Amino acid sequence: MKQHIFVATDGSETAGRAVDLAAELAAKFGTPLTIGHVLRFGRSSEEMARMADVEHIVRHVSKTSNTDFQIMTGTTGDLFADTRPSGDVVRIVTLIGEEILRRSADRAKELGVETVTTGSAQGDPADAILDMAKEAGADMIVLGHRGLGRWREMLLGSVAHKVNQHADCTVVTVR
Repeated sequence: MKQHIFVATDGSETAGRAVDLAAELAAKFGTPLTIGHVLRFGRSSEEMARMADVEHIVRHVSKTSNTDFQIMTGTTGDLFADTRPSGDVVRIVTLIGEEILRRSADRAKELGVETVTTGSAQGDPADAILDMAKEAGADMIVLGHRGLGRWREMLLGSVAHKVNQHADCTVVTVR
């Protein structure tokens, strides 16, 4: 039986299914659940805006933080560029990450998980997930798989693949 489950989420639909599965397992076995999110400054603004808009995260965070998110409309990756982000960019990416974690934790509690903790990290997504899971003492990692396709995955790598290859515990990948 598992003693602690870690689930990674980026707010996507696939990650939501991973949160649901991890929460169902944690609730069934009375296992603590840690939910982690990797703050990504390297994503294109289009990808983050699309993902966040689908979940209505941008609107919610904009309202609750009184932050002007108009800078998200750029098309050159200005908001989530890897190069030294401004204070506003860091704040926006952090607020979106916090909202993703809050929603995931609320969902886990709805599914009956008694002990839910959350955390975020920066850096390479796979390495950050592995580090957060290890810090949490997880003996199972659950994460979504985006399905990049064989060719693109071979060229670019896959977060799920890297986590699976380097984890010291059970890894469950949700499609």
